[in-house]
Amino acid sequence: MDLVNFSEVYKYFRDPGGSFVTAVDGVDLTVREDEVIALVGESGSGKTTLGRLSVRLIEPSRGKILFEGRELTGIKREELWRRAQYIHQDPYSSLDPYLTVGEVLDRPLKYLLGVGDPKERAETVSGFLDKIGMQHITPTTRINRLSGGERQRILVSRAFIIKPKFVAADEPTTMVDFIHRNEILSLLLELKKESGSSILFITHDLSLASHIADRVVIMHKGKIVEMGSRLDVIQNPLHPYTQALFSVTPDKLLNQKEAPRIVAKPITRYFDPSKPSCKYAPSCPYVFERCRRESPTLIDMGGGHLVSCFKYG
Repeated sequence: MDLVNFSEVYKYFRDPGGSFVTAVDGVDLTVREDEVIALVGESGSGKTTLGRLSVRLIEPSRGKILFEGRELTGIKREELWRRAQYIHQDPYSSLDPYLTVGEVLDRPLKYLLGVGDPKERAETVSGFLDKIGMQHITPTTRINRLSGGERQRILVSRAFIIKPKFVAADEPTTMVDFIHRNEILSLLLELKKESGSSILFITHDLSLASHIADRVVIMHKGKIVEMGSRLDVIQNPLHPYTQALFSVTPDKLLNQKEAPRIVAKPITRYFDPSKPSCKYAPSCPYVFERCRRESPTLIDMGGGHLVSCFKYG
């Protein structure tokens, strides 16, 4: 069953010079119930903007977003946030350092779920700390006494303590070291399973996508250029941009024993951004004349493996 549906969604921002920047460019995407989608792309690809749109932290400029069949703009934020949560990337800027752990985890229970009994909320918070392996932390511990990894666990817990149906997780392992990264990933999957949530996992790292995702979606300059099952995209990357991402990902970090090693060689070519064209054309080693005149659309190469490239079809 579909949970979140993006239909021809655009998001524009005005830059300091007064010009408009297209952060999300005509995205169509469906997040199904009980799945993990890895949204992969480099900085500036639009993936964080898409994640923020999915939980109504910002509004789309054009297009529609549906949540459980209802248009997002018609759902009050408080009602939506009982069902959909967002995990911010930076646990230092996203948590008030002078609040206690108990206060951070208590607020969603009190203000979103409406749990009025302080004793019930306190028991839930203590039980959740045990569940996430932080028995050594008391609810009265202040956030500024926690390490980066501990803060990230609290950030994840704040989202999942109300058992939402959907979570957009924005690079939740970027601020922690490799060991704690694996702990955070395991925690995400454990809490997802318990709550029956779907996760939109935003990352620039294909190796994380290969470990956690059911489906992988590749974004470039606001557009989805490829999507498919984890195995399809990891074992058979089609779009030149996806292939370029593979060229800088060590084999040992990928989930497949024999992942393809396709090195895309960027070639600088003439490109006029004011005309309809493929946004990857300036860097693509396979660019055709058509790529400079038209913008490709997603085509199904079989089994739900979609790619937006004139090299195919």
